[in-house]
Amino acid sequence: DKGRFYAFGRVFSGTIATGQKVRIQGPHYKPGGKEDLNVKNIQRTVLMMGRTTEQIADVPCGNTVALVGVDQYLLKSGTLTTLEDAHNIADMKYSVSPVVKVAVKVKDGKELPKLVEGLKKLSK
Repeated sequence: DKGRFYAFGRVFSGTIATGQKVRIQGPHYKPGGKEDLNVKNIQRTVLMMGRTTEQIADVPCGNTVALVGVDQYLLKSGTLTTLEDAHNIADMKYSVSPVVKVAVKVKDGKELPKLVEGLKKLSK
């Protein structure tokens, strides 16, 4: 899974399973609209335990889970649901300032696309 991210979160209601079709509602989604909405299948559900991961079939409510296959549709937060009339769960507001600031530049101009891609992944 190099170059891929796990979407990590808590199951608040029901069960989420590998292969399940879900509605991925981004932070700008409004009920009844199509903006910031994607419908995709969960490729894998993964239980994370320290440094190890274990693929599992499904995860019931109250547990945390890592999902494969939805990371490219989420930036920092979102709501996954199977219900058409579901509202988003409110974003958590963080009030933190950067601890370290670093300026980076490429040694060779041909490497600029790799730097840009790496910074995009880092911002997730």
